[in-house]
Amino acid sequence: MNKKTVTVIACLCVQLCVGILYLWSVFNAPVQAYFGLDKSSAAMVQSVMMFGFVSGNLFGGFLQDKVGPRLIAFIGVCLFGGGILLTSFISFAPWLIFVTYGVIAGVGCGFTYGSVLSCLQKWFPTKRGLASGLSVGAFGLSTVVFTPVAQALIGAYDGDMKLTFLTLSLIFLTVGALACLFIRLPEEAKKGELTGMTPREALKTPRFWLISMTLFFVNATWNMVCPVIKTLGMENGLSESAAGVLVMLTGVLSATGRLSMATLSDRVGRALTVGLLAVLTAISALMLLVSSPVAFFIVILVVAFAYGGPSATLPAMTTDLCGAKYSGTNYGMAMMWLGVSSVVFNAVAQALYNATGTYTYGFIIAAATGLVTVGLMIAYKILSKRASTR
Repeated sequence: MNKKTVTVIACLCVQLCVGILYLWSVFNAPVQAYFGLDKSSAAMVQSVMMFGFVSGNLFGGFLQDKVGPRLIAFIGVCLFGGGILLTSFISFAPWLIFVTYGVIAGVGCGFTYGSVLSCLQKWFPTKRGLASGLSVGAFGLSTVVFTPVAQALIGAYDGDMKLTFLTLSLIFLTVGALACLFIRLPEEAKKGELTGMTPREALKTPRFWLISMTLFFVNATWNMVCPVIKTLGMENGLSESAAGVLVMLTGVLSATGRLSMATLSDRVGRALTVGLLAVLTAISALMLLVSSPVAFFIVILVVAFAYGGPSATLPAMTTDLCGAKYSGTNYGMAMMWLGVSSVVFNAVAQALYNATGTYTYGFIIAAATGLVTVGLMIAYKILSKRASTR
């Protein structure tokens, strides 16, 4: 195999390992029972990890722009696997899971994700949507691969989350570290032939801020439902096994959305693709108000698909705008707003649920954020046309 093929396979293997960022709904209830966390605290672990993830994207992106993706991806895998490993040793202070699983593993996940994404974009300079789709598609597919693995471990260990996290951490450390050894940049990137905006220049660009705000709003619905998919599914009449299957299938739909929509955006444009997915998300958020097991099952899968598309399209849009030279740092800055979104909308959803006993108002807010995203993409198109005529 040539260097490009080897690098792509290695990058996808790494993304597959660190993609359990979205698997928290499988761990949610067992963690509550094992560590004695209440429902709101357990749900917030996902948000803390998401914020650690986007912080890792920013700092890891800056570092990999300086020293290359292999070393930073390796450090990320070590932090990610190490954080989950430390979680397995928590015994005296359950709140430490916010530090070990949320912060340490989250930052490591961000280091790895940003490095791999930027690396693949450099290998596919004329098909950035495809490159982003491959990278984040493998990341989303992790839910499909590891949902049955995690459920089997939880069952085999009789709900002992320490042994579950210990086993998973050893898998991620071994596979992820070995894969990192085969990550490399194309020759033109090594020679410094790439161009692009510096981070300071990007921050002065209005369209960069439109992308950042899109990351904040377009992900609101997913951020609200992701930590509690399994719980919500059972509350809506699904059996525990069906709810587990739903979590696994969200990975399939998310990965499908990431690869297909990012590839489509290479043809029809990034802004149009994201705008259409935002409309789909808004409609889906309102459909979540329908209390039916079948409707819930289908709508959650649509939400996962619509979430996956922008996750792959927006990195390509950022690189289109800012260039490839500092793509790790620039997209890392934009990604910070995804972390803010996770914390804000998860907190809003939990606060509204605690006050009313229902997620109804949270879903209405989520639908509104989809419409805001459409407005942001229209503004992006207008500014892009103005820039092209200058």
